[in-house]
Amino acid sequence: MATAALGACADDSGPGGDGKTVTFGVSATAPGGNMLQLAVAQAQGYFEEEGITVRPVFLGAGGKVVQALASDKVQIGTATPDLVLQATEKGQDIRMFYNWTFTNVTQFAVLPDSPVKSIADLKGKTVGVQDLSSGPTQVAKAAAVKAGLDPNRDLKFVAVGSGAPALDALKRHRVDVLVAYDTLFAAMTSGTGEELRLFQPEYIKDLFASSLTAQKEWLDENSDLAAAFGRAWAKASVYAEANPEASIEMMFQRYPNSKVGADDDAAMKAAMAQFTIRQQSLYGGGEPPAEQTWGEYSEESVQKWIDFATEHKLVGPGIKPDQVYTNELVEKFNDFDPEKIKKAAKS
Repeated sequence: MATAALGACADDSGPGGDGKTVTFGVSATAPGGNMLQLAVAQAQGYFEEEGITVRPVFLGAGGKVVQALASDKVQIGTATPDLVLQATEKGQDIRMFYNWTFTNVTQFAVLPDSPVKSIADLKGKTVGVQDLSSGPTQVAKAAAVKAGLDPNRDLKFVAVGSGAPALDALKRHRVDVLVAYDTLFAAMTSGTGEELRLFQPEYIKDLFASSLTAQKEWLDENSDLAAAFGRAWAKASVYAEANPEASIEMMFQRYPNSKVGADDDAAMKAAMAQFTIRQQSLYGGGEPPAEQTWGEYSEESVQKWIDFATEHKLVGPGIKPDQVYTNELVEKFNDFDPEKIKKAAKS
C-alpha cells in the first residue's frame, strides 16, 4: 500500500524543518538511468542551493503516485498524462507542471520468435505489466481499442513487476507480451545476453510521457517550492547529460538498490543503456537543441493527449487542456546558467 511505502523515505536533501520540505512520489521501486536527476540534484547540492528538503518515496507505479497526491501523502510526483487525465475526470484537481519526456516511452516486448507482430495479434493473449495502475497499462488498453480489440474481453492483464521477474514471466510463457517503459527493457537486455523484440504503435510516438505533477491547490500555495524543485531538476538534467558516468556513480552510491547486474560493470552498462534511450525521448529522438527550455508544454501536445485518451476510451469527452497542465513556472525552471553546470560536470 502507498502509506506503507511512504514510511520509508530513501533520503533527505537540504536544510528542512521550516516548511520547505517536499515529499516526492516516484513511480518506480528505485531510480534508474532514466532519472539520474534525483541523485545528481542531491549529490551536487542543487536542492540545498534552492533552500528545499526533498524526501523521495518509491511507490512503484504512476497510479499510486496520483493516489498519494490526492491524499496529500506526497506533494510532487511523477506520472504520465493518461493517469492525470483519468484522475481529472474523477474530480481530482491535479496539474502537470514540468514536462520531463517529450516523446512516448512505452514499448511492447516479445521474445524474438513470438508470432505477435502487432497490437492486433494480441487478441486472446496475456499481457504482462509492471502494475495494473501503471501508465503503460493504460496505453496498452488504448492501443487495443485502436486495433479493434476490447481490452477487457480480448486481453488479460497480469502484474509481473519489472526486471528479472517480468522477463522470467515472458520466457516461461506466463505472459505473451510485456508492456513497460523503454528503460526497463534496456536494463533487461544490456549486457545480459537476453534478446527481446520491441515494437511501438506509430501513433503514440509523438505523445509526451512523464511529468512532474502536483495538486493544483498545493501548487498555487507553494509555487516557489515547485519552481525550486523544477530548477534543481533542470540543473541535474544538464549535469547528467554532460557527465552520465559520474551521475550514475552518484545514483549507485546514494541508492544501492538501483544497481541491476551481476557486477559493477554490468550495472554501469545497464544504467548507461537506460540513460541513452531516455535521452532520445527527452529530445524527441534527436540531439539536444542549442538552447534547451526545460519543463515546457505546448498546448497542442496536451490537446493531442486529450484527443487520444478520449478516442481510445481512457476518459470521456469534455476535459480541457488548462484543467491538466500549466507553464507558469517554466521561466523560473530555466533561470540558471547551464554552461556553469556543464563546466562543473566535466571538471
